[in-house]
Amino acid sequence: MNRKMLFFVNPKAGQLELRTHLMEVLTVFTEAGYDVTVHTTLGRCDLTDYLSQEAEHYDLVVCAGGDGTLNEAVSGLMRLDRRPPLGYIPGGTVNDVAATLGLSRNPVEAARAIVAGTPYAIDIGSLGGDRWFTYVAGFGAFTDVSYQTPQQDKRIFGRLAYFINGVKSLGEIRPIQVRMEAGEQVVEDEVLLGLVCSTTSVGGFRARQPMDIKLNDGLFEVLLAKNIKTMADLNALGALLLRGEFDPAFFHTLQASRVSFTFPSEVKWTADGEFGGARRQVDIVNHHQAVEILVPKTA
Repeated sequence: MNRKMLFFVNPKAGQLELRTHLMEVLTVFTEAGYDVTVHTTLGRCDLTDYLSQEAEHYDLVVCAGGDGTLNEAVSGLMRLDRRPPLGYIPGGTVNDVAATLGLSRNPVEAARAIVAGTPYAIDIGSLGGDRWFTYVAGFGAFTDVSYQTPQQDKRIFGRLAYFINGVKSLGEIRPIQVRMEAGEQVVEDEVLLGLVCSTTSVGGFRARQPMDIKLNDGLFEVLLAKNIKTMADLNALGALLLRGEFDPAFFHTLQASRVSFTFPSEVKWTADGEFGGARRQVDIVNHHQAVEILVPKTA
């Protein structure tokens, strides 16, 4: 008896090559012995809601789209007690999770890697108990760029669309007073940016040091960019972020499985590049190896 696959496609994803390779991808899946049900996402949370009701009836769930599409798939799976493995065909503008896992952006190659792949259990984060994220939750400078950038601009300009919108927001950057607690570690400071992440790539930029970043170690990497006073320091901070380097003169960094943030007033958050709500206090928890994603077999 053939195995059952539920295949989600987000037709609005920023750089989705699947549009021209759909039949080839379906052929890969059917030749591997899957009966494939295709579902096109109709709007925000459609994938999450559908998965939470139907995924338990399938042997494998596959989604094609960007980081936001992957987030919706994971959010649906996290509502279930029995979670089928997840395959991912990256087709968004940035694809941070795919970059960390080494997934191909060629849809046919990605499909082949899924049917021949091996399950890899990744950590999933919860933001305030009502939002899930696969690789990053953040606040402050530039964190709203991904969800404020028009979808049409993403299709036309790719990553450049994020850069353009980021430049536009430079004049709106303001320091944020925060109290962060992680176990016995406490930081109280004015910061420009806060990130809680579990991938080596955020916004297309790769971290190089000093944090040992893994998707399945039960720990988040927490990064707070300190407030700066001079234009020279701002230039230095920007250069460090672009290089993925975190000089302690400019950043607070730590690892934790649970972290809480408290602000004097509500602060807007992002979760995997999507709006994550405005919050004055929030607890972020690492759910260790909660979802299995299929990755290419290593030699």
